[in-house]
Amino acid sequence: MIEVINKDWFINKINGFLEDNESNKMNKVDGSFIFEPDVIVGIVDGNDAIYTRYKTIIGEFHLTPSEAYEWYCKEESIEFKNCNLSIVAYILHINQKTKTENLNYSKTMPSERWAHTRLFGEQANRNIQEYLIDELKNLEITAFAPALDKRLFFINKNIWASNWSHRHSCFAAGLGSFGLSDGFINSRGKAMRCGSLIVDLKLPTDALNRPSDPYEFCTNCGDCISRCPVNAISFENRHDKMICEPHVSSTVPFIIKTYGIDIYGCGLCQVGVACSNGIPKK
Repeated sequence: MIEVINKDWFINKINGFLEDNESNKMNKVDGSFIFEPDVIVGIVDGNDAIYTRYKTIIGEFHLTPSEAYEWYCKEESIEFKNCNLSIVAYILHINQKTKTENLNYSKTMPSERWAHTRLFGEQANRNIQEYLIDELKNLEITAFAPALDKRLFFINKNIWASNWSHRHSCFAAGLGSFGLSDGFINSRGKAMRCGSLIVDLKLPTDALNRPSDPYEFCTNCGDCISRCPVNAISFENRHDKMICEPHVSSTVPFIIKTYGIDIYGCGLCQVGVACSNGIPKK
């Protein structure tokens, strides 16, 4: 039987992974899901002009899908063709218990479940991308996840932006919009993790779902401003990463001492806000 590769295929694969794979379990806490098996997926053409615009919006260093995939093809001695490239982006919904705990725990430091989600949840997120790549390979379809390759992926620490942004691929694929805090507001809520990969297969694009305003779903309610412990968010400047980053880094010693894992985390602006669980009504 020939498998049909479409959005539903990716949704079913990811949800199946989230339900069955041990990396999506809070094994060091209570065994519950890190991410609910309720993913949303969006697809955008690899040659969509928005990726060229990202070089101006984010920085010249941000890769287009063609640039990233061409690099991969050279590394793997694969013939490069960019005519069929598609970007598959997805949103992972953080467990509601984790969001509630992070809201109630502290006004300055993350809760245990939130810290575990930041560390082990991101590992699960990476595992999802590797899993999808392997599943597509079994069908003789090539896929590449730029954020997984340390030879290519990097973070520009002058402005704290990476050369491949999952959130911006989610925006390109019509899954939501940004907010004051730079969080990505979508139908599952801003408290999420997301991922993306390049697939060498022409798939229907969801670009028509992409809002014209990159802050379309932000109501400017200011909830995230009052939630930030270091005043890194404002109506005037939105999210100041240079103020935010030192605070996030300062959480590492606390998390190591209190929870016994080595990771940074905060997420305080993602809980107790109007967009925590979905797109707020205007």
